[in-house]
Parts: sequence; structure tokens; C-alpha cells
Amino acid sequence: MGPKQPRSTVLSLQEEAMVVVFRTKTLLSQDDCLFVLQETIPHLTRASLHRCFKRHGANRLPQL
Repeated sequence: MGPKQPRSTVLSLQEEAMVVVFRTKTLLSQDDCLFVLQETIPHLTRASLHRCFKRHGANRLPQL
């Protein structure tokens, strides 16, 4: 049941890749990522950002 390849209806593949790389390189919190990335991707919402992180396994920051 459900889609074979889950994908975003809000973000393109390039935008999703940019968001995930940004999160993994900067290690910012979700809200901080949202604040910074909304300048580049104005239609980005907190919910779509969270779903993207969860889909790509970037929803949890590593323990330092």
C-alpha cells in the first residue's frame, strides 16, 4: 500500500537534496534550518521540512 518511492509534493528533487545536505553539514536545529532556507525556498513550510528530514534520515542530529 502507498507509494513505492515517497516524494515531496512541495519540494523538487534538487530542493530536497539541498535541504538534506544543508542540515547534515550545518547541524542546525529544524527551526533554524527553516529560518535560513526560507530565504532561498519561500514556499518551504515547517511540516514539509520535517517530512523531508524524516524521509532522508536527517530528522535527528547526532549526539556530540
